[in-house]
Amino acid sequence: PNFYGDVFVGRVKSKPVLANVGFNKDKDMDPGSEWIKRATSENLAWQQELKKVTNKSETQPAAVGTEGQAAKEENFSWTQDDEEIEIAVPVSDINKKLVQVSFFNRAIKVKYDKAELVSINLYNGIEVDGCTWTIGSSSIVITCEKGDKGIMWPRIQS
Repeated sequence: PNFYGDVFVGRVKSKPVLANVGFNKDKDMDPGSEWIKRATSENLAWQQELKKVTNKSETQPAAVGTEGQAAKEENFSWTQDDEEIEIAVPVSDINKKLVQVSFFNRAIKVKYDKAELVSINLYNGIEVDGCTWTIGSSSIVITCEKGDKGIMWPRIQS
């Protein structure tokens, strides 16, 4: 995500009692750190439990790219569920012979007529053997199995 202006980052632990937790700026603020990967789903679970206790219905929106709402990025859009991500790269007048899609553990590259359309360094790993692409009406549609199934990604790029 993009942040503008000053940002305060804090961590707490909730067991056995609520307490602040210190962290190393370089190590723990890395987008690939374990606590950042878990933060979105843990915060949503915390809200859901709090909702039960307080009988209030407000929760944060679901994870990005869910509930039929594609998340828009600069050159593509994407959706996700517990097991897969789907990326749509808009292209007009598609000739499938000119499409080249490369899958890596944490990256996807899409070329059309040898020109790179999209290069995505992924938030988390994918199962390369579980990735496919197809031609939609006006886009190249890429579907990949998540490496860690059951984890909702807060964003697609690392």
